[in-house]
Amino acid sequence: MADLIVAYTLSTGAGTIVFNNGNLKDGTDKYWIQTINGLDGPVIRAPVDNRPMLDGGIVHDFWKGPRHPVFNGVILIESVSLDGCQGVRDDMEDDLRDALDSILRADGTLSWTPTNGGGTRSLTVRYEVPVDFQPIEDYALDSFTFGLIAADPDW
Repeated sequence: MADLIVAYTLSTGAGTIVFNNGNLKDGTDKYWIQTINGLDGPVIRAPVDNRPMLDGGIVHDFWKGPRHPVFNGVILIESVSLDGCQGVRDDMEDDLRDALDSILRADGTLSWTPTNGGGTRSLTVRYEVPVDFQPIEDYALDSFTFGLIAADPDW
């Protein structure tokens, strides 16, 4: 399971976005990740051919495919009151959108340090699944979803 309590850094040509930076209710605005799907392991490419004129199949070597991590989270505004948060939220949406757009045709880097140690992990990534922002909790929060692709399955 992906480590949801550590900070993830997405470095791009349009700037750096840090997710899970700080603590809740510390007065800073943040991108807070709630789920990450597809980061734990790459898809497995499993080529199998039917055996001609016989029962069964021919199983070939399996290979790791690219990783497709998809991030779901919320934008938390803690620096201003509810009345003033729309402008901050709009700016944070623009910053994330710009960062992701900058890795459509160029590489970015996703990095994090797991809580169990083992050093920093990183993946060279590109933008794959379009970002989607949705207001939730009567517009008090803004959720986001987006996906990346890492051609190299190993970190």
